[in-house]
Amino acid sequence: MVLNSMKGEAHSALRVALNMNNTALVQRAGDGYTGLAVRIAESIGAEMGAPLTFVEHPNAQSVLQAGPDGWDIAFLAIDRSRTDRLAFSDPYHSVEATFLVRDALAPRSCAEILRGNHMILSAKGAAYQARLSALTPKGPIVLAASPDEARERFQSGEGYALAGIRETLESVEIPGARILPDSFAKIEQAVAVPVRAAAQIALINRTLRRAV
Repeated sequence: MVLNSMKGEAHSALRVALNMNNTALVQRAGDGYTGLAVRIAESIGAEMGAPLTFVEHPNAQSVLQAGPDGWDIAFLAIDRSRTDRLAFSDPYHSVEATFLVRDALAPRSCAEILRGNHMILSAKGAAYQARLSALTPKGPIVLAASPDEARERFQSGEGYALAGIRETLESVEIPGARILPDSFAKIEQAVAVPVRAAAQIALINRTLRRAV
């Protein structure tokens, strides 16, 4: 069975980790899920002849913490620093990281935020964090434990700007706030598998070319 080579042992289903914070790729639909990540997972499952079990995670950090013992494939940003543990497919989609600011504030671009030495709220472990840190070497960046906490703190009045993925920020309803039209990072998305299953990447790439 193809799952043997994915996990080193036979399981009845392919476990698919879903990052529910990345609304560009996955959304909840009643008792199930919809979105690009779900369609790709279904295509991979069909190619492998395996049923799917979706494993919901609140953010990418949770997916990474669960590790390969908690899932068989995951939808993550490409991160070359993790190639000792994970193998990545070719990129199939990219998302933009930008800022949410209050209407009363002057900035009209990400560059203005980055030049201004303003307090930026972000979420620990965000896919864009390395890029944001490089662009603001003197800070100050305040890291919340999760994207939800970062949004709550911004809504309560903390921080000058809230960093996030554009589609995720668009799903946040904060009166008197607006999303900047440009971006400070573009993040390539890929299918990740445990490094021990790297041989499956060729099959996944073939599936992606047909499915996307």
